[in-house]
Amino acid sequence: MKALVTFGCSWTAGIGCWYDEDTSLEEYKKARKKFKLSKIMMDNSYRFILANRHGYDNINFSAGGSSNGKQFRLAEEYFNLDDYKKYDEVIVLWGITSTARLDAWDVKNNRYTNVFLNNKSLPKTIEYEWMMHHYDHDVEVRRLSNQMQHWDKYFSMIGVKNYWFDTFNHHDYEYNSPNMIMGDENPRDLMSKLCKDQGLLFNEDRYHFSSWSLDNARIKFLLKRRLVNPHSCHPNKQCHILLADILDKNVKFCYNK
Repeated sequence: MKALVTFGCSWTAGIGCWYDEDTSLEEYKKARKKFKLSKIMMDNSYRFILANRHGYDNINFSAGGSSNGKQFRLAEEYFNLDDYKKYDEVIVLWGITSTARLDAWDVKNNRYTNVFLNNKSLPKTIEYEWMMHHYDHDVEVRRLSNQMQHWDKYFSMIGVKNYWFDTFNHHDYEYNSPNMIMGDENPRDLMSKLCKDQGLLFNEDRYHFSSWSLDNARIKFLLKRRLVNPHSCHPNKQCHILLADILDKNVKFCYNK
């Protein structure tokens, strides 16, 4: 048995992968709620496409709005168990998301929650105070570098092949991981790769927060190309096929053969 273990945010999870051009905003919101309750809709996500192409079970930890911190926490919880050992081959495909997100414990609701640090129009909130006094993008990228180096070493020790990719922003890591997809390219993130493949010939460093807004030129370009939906700006069905093709060229499946 083979397993493709996936970590990441909404792009990896497949939020919006069911969208078609006849879907209204209200219909989209309803479908998004159903997505959380049904695994059927994930069939159009690039992680499922890849797993299906190569005969892998997809063990997915990616989720809409997820932070990098949440994904590292879930990886710790999963690989501290022995469930992965039942597979003859395990590949980890890990998408790094926006640094402006936190994985925080919610005492009132007794659960972890996602905290977003990119909205300066909400003063006198915990998010605003954290964003103004504790968030630094460069520090977060440095933290990511250390965490990626740690997991590279750990996966190597337990016989798991892992791959990293920047999802919709290029990050200049201090650590040059040999497992980074398109590691020698700048920009290397999937959104920029999509734009380049579709004919956008300029690079843009404005950060995309993936918060249902057209906040940079690259996401606007993909909308014009009808590769993301106009409601939440997530990749649609056609786009997920293109993303699967990009990753398929960079991931060595059946690496034990």
